[in-house]
Amino acid sequence: MLLLEVLGDNPRPQEKRSKKLTGELIVSRFFAEYRLRIGPYRVLYDIDDQRKKVVLLKLVKRDEQTYN
Repeated sequence: MLLLEVLGDNPRPQEKRSKKLTGELIVSRFFAEYRLRIGPYRVLYDIDDQRKKVVLLKLVKRDEQTYN
């Protein structure tokens, strides 16, 4: 199973590769609240608990501009 598919069942994994972001990171008019580390890549996403959805906002290779 792909790591991104796992977010559908458990959007807040308790492992090191997932982290709740601090501060406000806006991606395409949405707030990214979480990041998932997959090797050199980062997935920035938000969770809509009311609608039971995970919203993937950005998938990018990690560099200085990832969180800007």
